[in-house]
Amino acid sequence: MNPAGGVGAQMAIQDAVALANWISTLQSPTPSDIETIFKEYRAERYPVAKSAFATSQMFKRLGAMNTASALTRAFFKRIPRWLLKKMLSRRDEARPQASFLPLVEDTGKSKPLPQPSLHKTLELFRVQSATASATTV
Repeated sequence: MNPAGGVGAQMAIQDAVALANWISTLQSPTPSDIETIFKEYRAERYPVAKSAFATSQMFKRLGAMNTASALTRAFFKRIPRWLLKKMLSRRDEARPQASFLPLVEDTGKSKPLPQPSLHKTLELFRVQSATASATTV
């Protein structure tokens, strides 16, 4: 990941929250359970990382000193402000939540990006709670 993309810290936080969500569901983990949560984690985060990598490569090329980069920079200077704002707004749509903590009310202006680990682990907690309630009755 090239620093020119400006997403390294954001990606690290999202990765940490997604993995923490999955780890928090493990009660008595077996090697198979651990393998399963890492597969879930990879399925959620790899496509995002791949996209961020491609974006960072594009920004890296913008900084290069060649004709193609000069043309690209000239093009970007002429993009309407509303379009540039729309392109950059995707950065603000990633609002990860930890499923093992009280959820924070979403007050963002745009819909948040999907967070599969949040929804899947909340469902696991719901099932675990229902199972625990049924066995104590």
